[in-house]
Amino acid sequence: MKAMKVLLIGAHGRTGRHIARQLQGEGIPFRALLRKSAHKPEFVALGAEIVLGDLTNDFSHAFDDVTHVIYAAGSAESEGVNEERLIDRDAVQRTADYAKRRRVQQLVVISALSAYWPDATPLALRHYSRMKHESDDYVQRRGVPYVILRPGPLSDEPARGTIALASERVANAPAVSREDVARLAVESLKRGLKERMIGFVGGDGGIEEVLTSVLSTEPIC
Repeated sequence: MKAMKVLLIGAHGRTGRHIARQLQGEGIPFRALLRKSAHKPEFVALGAEIVLGDLTNDFSHAFDDVTHVIYAAGSAESEGVNEERLIDRDAVQRTADYAKRRRVQQLVVISALSAYWPDATPLALRHYSRMKHESDDYVQRRGVPYVILRPGPLSDEPARGTIALASERVANAPAVSREDVARLAVESLKRGLKERMIGFVGGDGGIEEVLTSVLSTEPIC
């Protein structure tokens, strides 16, 4: 079996940058997919390989010789429904296709808690949530080993190292740190989770303990 090598999609995003730093800290080799060459120095400093690509076009070249993939890209709140369709659905589906063809060992997708019940979300989030839901469904059907992470409201606060499992979006749910989302993504890689969907918000359960409890359940078929 080849040594682990991770392709990080969305490396320059707020969550992606936390993932990059944590991969570097764990000594896990990774390749950062970037849209702009101006962003290279930050990731070269972390020891990453760099590949340039546009998620709205063919980016299959980024998958050469990787064993694991993390999809951490997402549309910005102000970019509108077209960007949500392109980044939160179409590019995720394309990622699953590329990962299947290259026989990657694991695909970790960072989705959203609202994808559980998209039609019950506030109108401003409904299309975004539908796109996440559709892309998650596609990943599950595509036949690539996957973990889908569905965090609730996100914050840029420092990591707490704790979360709580959740399966629906509720008003005033505790926010979860992007740094903790990154930790969950990297721990999912290290533990080799497969066929798991994990919804979560801020909480008091240690990430390692929560993952242990997830591992004790039956995989999603």
